[in-house]
Amino acid sequence: MKSKPFLKTLVAIAFISAVLLMVKCKTTEKAQKGEIAQFLTAFNKQVEARNPDSVLAYFAESRSGRSFLGMANLLSGKSEFNSNSKPLATISLDINSANIKMMNDNVAIVSVVTKFSHDSIASRESLLKFTIKKTTPRQYKIQDVDAKRFLAEYADYESVVRQKTMPPKDMFSPETIAAFKTARALKPAYDTVVWLAHVDKKTYYYVVKGKWDMDNDINRYPDSVIAPYKMGLVNPDLKEVIPPQYDLIHNISGTFPGLVEVEKDGKKGFYNLKGKIVLPVNYDQVFPVNDGDNLAVLRNGADYFYLKRDTTVSDKVDLKISDIMPKIKGLAGSFDLYKSALNVITEYNSETEHGAIYIAPSYLVDLNIINKRMDFKNPLRKVDYEDTHLNYKVTYTTTAKPSENWLEATFYSIRDYFLGGRSEFYDKKNIIIVDKKNNRLFTQGISSDYSREEAWGDALTGACDVNSIKVINDSLYEVKAGATFYSELYDSTKDITGGPYYHYFAVKNNKLTELPNDRFFGFTKYVKMDDSYLNGCYTMLVGPGDYNHRQKKTINQITPEMLRMIKNEIFAD
Repeated sequence: MKSKPFLKTLVAIAFISAVLLMVKCKTTEKAQKGEIAQFLTAFNKQVEARNPDSVLAYFAESRSGRSFLGMANLLSGKSEFNSNSKPLATISLDINSANIKMMNDNVAIVSVVTKFSHDSIASRESLLKFTIKKTTPRQYKIQDVDAKRFLAEYADYESVVRQKTMPPKDMFSPETIAAFKTARALKPAYDTVVWLAHVDKKTYYYVVKGKWDMDNDINRYPDSVIAPYKMGLVNPDLKEVIPPQYDLIHNISGTFPGLVEVEKDGKKGFYNLKGKIVLPVNYDQVFPVNDGDNLAVLRNGADYFYLKRDTTVSDKVDLKISDIMPKIKGLAGSFDLYKSALNVITEYNSETEHGAIYIAPSYLVDLNIINKRMDFKNPLRKVDYEDTHLNYKVTYTTTAKPSENWLEATFYSIRDYFLGGRSEFYDKKNIIIVDKKNNRLFTQGISSDYSREEAWGDALTGACDVNSIKVINDSLYEVKAGATFYSELYDSTKDITGGPYYHYFAVKNNKLTELPNDRFFGFTKYVKMDDSYLNGCYTMLVGPGDYNHRQKKTINQITPEMLRMIKNEIFAD
């Protein structure tokens, strides 16, 4: 009984301690937010002074590359993000209303409202998100910038400014201006003239009857309900060479020179520019091949045919997917897409959308190499259009055959160059799996970057970029592919920056599906591990300092620090 007052005293002391700790934490956080607010005020003074070198000094040394220089120049009003042209709009930062969110004692995420303005044109607002990190006591640097929304909205605002301030001759080529005029003359016969294709100094017109919604219509799902429309193609003499009966018409000469791929109800075929059907629109897939006697392999359901060089179609053939994969056009080596994409420049019939549209050959889309629609930098427009592709490079890297011999995987590295965005380029991988047992082909995209933060902007290269495939059972495959991933270890002088990343794919309803896995060391989730998983090539940063000044080291097996992380990943999941 006498112990109760003592217990009450302990409880009271614990309560007071907790309150004091809470007050201390709040006081510390308030002080940190005050320091960051002062940092932002000083940063904004340099922005307003229009001094990009001083603006760049507020970024971490490891983040002083081209993209951050572009951001400093843009904020300072010296040049656009990815060009030497002076910005058309003034950018101002509302630092006083910045939202500061402390992630821990050293890192904060800061959201800053930005305003775009130009003379008498109504201003607009956007948002920039800065990751700000404490480097030394009361000293901070901008570690990262989330500017995707900001850059897109700024590009839209600049387009509005251009429309209201620049004469057409300063924006468009003579070919484009003439095509705009002809397209207006076609409007009474069609609901929309959507694209303009320039071939040998002559223009073809993509026309639509019905309601056209480009994003939904191009990327439609098989069972989706979309307002009815049909697309056709009109030649320079304003005669229909492809009647408006199709769901999609691809770029002229995209797959074969002088031919145009068309789609209807999921089936593919080809026209020539004289309006003749070269290949009836009856086929599920068309794979152009490097073959002396044949132009392409055609699939209709489970049946295969050859499209011969005289454009006749063979009788049904007994064909194995594994035999045609090495012959498919472009997939045995490397190719740069920009040149082929702009072999025939196809642009929007629009004074505000400045990209050159590329409707990729269906076989590259089916193999997950290219998106169905891409916008490239348009040489016929005298303005830059943000978030267009500058190039798209595909490189064959590896063919892996597990010991079972009925499965084969081919890996491709894809580097996608952009105008605008936070990085100059993005990397990814693609895997094509041939199931010889069932004569089926599966494909899947694989990321090359699994950093917890923003992308580092480069793919893993060198000895640790290893790709392989392993059969777990008839419907489960393990794919090991080299990737960058940034993970701090418990030893603060060591960080893992890349190595094998494990993916697990299940075959369900004749489709390849990647199983969810958010662990850096993904082999801990779906397989019973043996000693082989402890061996692997990883890249590690060693020593103090920033990213550029640390030693880069390659290791060939998992270290005790990594094992500790593996164990905690399992417990956390």
